[in-house]
Amino acid sequence: MQNSNTYRRIFVLGSGFSKSFLPSLPTLKDLNALIPEGIPDEFPHLKEYCRNFLALCNGEKEYLGVEQLATCILSAQIFPGERERLYQANLRFELLRFIANSIRSEKPLADDAAAVLRKFLKACINHASAGERETLILSFNYDTLIESAIAADPELSKAVSVDYGVRIDPADRSAIREKCEQTIDLLKLHGSLNWFLLKGANGELDLKNICQVEPYDRSYPIYREDTPIYIPMAHAKESFLRGSLFNVLWAKADYYLKNAEEINFLGYGFPKTDVNNLEFLLRHRKRIANVVIFENEDHPHLIRLRRLLGKCVISRDAKDYLSRVF
Repeated sequence: MQNSNTYRRIFVLGSGFSKSFLPSLPTLKDLNALIPEGIPDEFPHLKEYCRNFLALCNGEKEYLGVEQLATCILSAQIFPGERERLYQANLRFELLRFIANSIRSEKPLADDAAAVLRKFLKACINHASAGERETLILSFNYDTLIESAIAADPELSKAVSVDYGVRIDPADRSAIREKCEQTIDLLKLHGSLNWFLLKGANGELDLKNICQVEPYDRSYPIYREDTPIYIPMAHAKESFLRGSLFNVLWAKADYYLKNAEEINFLGYGFPKTDVNNLEFLLRHRKRIANVVIFENEDHPHLIRLRRLLGKCVISRDAKDYLSRVF
């Protein structure tokens, strides 16, 4: 029997996983295509900032991706005066809202996608009350694809709870229900679009300050204008790591990866830009069983990955891969 404090197998999810099941969910490339003219008018400061930045770069859009944009805005710490500080605060707010609103989706899955995801999730169910934890899902995504799939499935929603690895209580006490004996264990290393800072809490992301808010909760109208808790695609991540939330999540992930027998990556391409993640994950190279990423056989990303990891790299759509495995 597997040690109840570890997992035998781990599935690591990247944006390609969510995109596979819900094509309308944007990847980094899709978000880049929205800048600047695709940014909604509800974010005027951000749109103006991007237009000005693009003009400075003589119209060369390659210098204005979401990653570069987020790094510039989130790393700014020195301001000549109060007006500039407030302007930068507006930019930060609008940037985070723009990314979250772009990725948040209420669209239902197509029937075939829902059926494949359901089989996958059923295969990931743990019987925590019996001390059995076989499978962990580690996700770099902050969308709520998995949570929504469980809520939309009558059988799963009654029998299964999501265990985030840390205690995150619903903001709405009327939404609290007894935890099910069966769990989907889901560590979301970059946060989640249904996590929020409790009203009145300070800025540090401590475990005691975080709550879960769903669209059907009575508390949802109170939080809907707030920014959910997630780490954006930027090199300036230090401010999000103050407090216990992400430190605990990443410490747990490291421990579980060290003790797993088998690690599978679905839709995660080991991006060169995220050096911290690369070092963190490649320490566990010997236990990587499969890396599933959907690219043409001659694509430089696929060639690079095969040089990095070898024959375990499979070029296939994540949904198609899972439909064959489960």
